[in-house]
Amino acid sequence: MKKNQGMRYTIIAAFVAACGASGAALAVDEVEENYPLQSAQRLTVGAERSVTANGVIGTLAGPMVNDVDIYSFYARKDDVLVIDIDGGYKPSGPARISVDTFLTLFGPDGTVLRANDDLCTGCPLDDGSAHKRDAYIDKFKVEKDGVYYVGVTAFPRILLDGGAILDRGSLRYNGDYGLTISGVSPSVMQINIDIKPGNGGSAAPINPKSRGSIPVALLSSDTFDALKVDMSSLTFGSTGDEKSLQRCGKDGSDVNNDGRLDLVCHFENQVAKFGATDLEGTLKGKIAGMPIEGRGLLKVVPPLKSDAD
Repeated sequence: MKKNQGMRYTIIAAFVAACGASGAALAVDEVEENYPLQSAQRLTVGAERSVTANGVIGTLAGPMVNDVDIYSFYARKDDVLVIDIDGGYKPSGPARISVDTFLTLFGPDGTVLRANDDLCTGCPLDDGSAHKRDAYIDKFKVEKDGVYYVGVTAFPRILLDGGAILDRGSLRYNGDYGLTISGVSPSVMQINIDIKPGNGGSAAPINPKSRGSIPVALLSSDTFDALKVDMSSLTFGSTGDEKSLQRCGKDGSDVNNDGRLDLVCHFENQVAKFGATDLEGTLKGKIAGMPIEGRGLLKVVPPLKSDAD
């Protein structure tokens, strides 16, 4: 649904500025289309363990329209989530830009886990909100790893299992809001890799002009099983985005003698695009839908005379 993103209420701008000043996650703007669940806007959570999205339900000018915003993020078992709307309801402002939000949290299978519109008995009003109509889900403990979804609607519209819409009355609100999800483990799992395993732990020599492949070992740990990686998602090179994968040894081998099976994959040397100033190689990929990233030391050696001919 097309929205007038140029009009932002002052309270949202102040909220975002405060986030930047405090070192919290920088805000991202909502991107349509983000409904149904399968089209949810993916939010990336960094080391600060929180992410903020600025969104609009409906429009900020003209006739009011129905709308649903869905966001997704990866959470891990035992994360304790706080999902907070701020700046949505402006009791002293025009009704057309003031939105009474309703929050719905879905599990990886689309089941509703928690819902809140902050008008229920005993529901908390958080300090960042100017009014109780800003929805707030407090201290939800995640039971298993996976992709979770947050739906934002305007009262009296609510969401059911699978993201189905239930309108409990006529349309009342359109407006902008700030959504903050905190308490989430970082979205990218950092793993250990070994470039050219068997090199004794020193920086692996790389000749960018040589033909052939570069072996890279993804090292398993207590929290990472390399053999469960989505091998087709793996990229490796100077930035980590180079599509250089040739093949992986599916059976695994214990590269570092720690009793765990590691995954050794081969990447095309020239496609990896290493340059003279590169000091490390970066591997990226996914495991169970969660991004992974690993970095390993290397040293770029001068090209052989035969390679330069």
